Amino acid sequence: MENPPRDAFSRELGPLSAMLARMSNVIRPEFGKARRAEAQPDTRRAAEALCLYGEEAGYRVGLVADESEPQGPVFTVFVGALGSDEVEAVAVTPATPEGRVDADAIGLAVLRALEIVGRGSEPGAGEPA
Repeated sequence: MENPPRDAFSRELGPLSAMLARMSNVIRPEFGKARRAEAQPDTRRAAEALCLYGEEAGYRVGLVADESEPQGPVFTVFVGALGSDEVEAVAVTPATPEGRVDADAIGLAVLRALEIVGRGSEPGAGEPA
């Protein structure tokens, strides 16, 4: 896995910008708990990734812009398994320059957390990097 560039908050996708992901637009407060058995409305939709922060521990972390939200345009940081086109929203910020800076910081923090968690199963885990 290549580390994110040090001179920029994100790596622009360039030719990969056509990558589409099916994304839930709901951030659920039940993080880490089992999902409820009753059927939930399908809130998934296709979204084009603006940038990909990286891949760690079998997951990808990226950013999409969403103009369909009732509160107006937003940036959404997402996480999804590498083998799937399904992703989950983990943070939403306003689609402003300041919101982009916040989204980039969140995306890189999530990526770093996945890197740390991914090291937990490797030999020598727990040692400082």
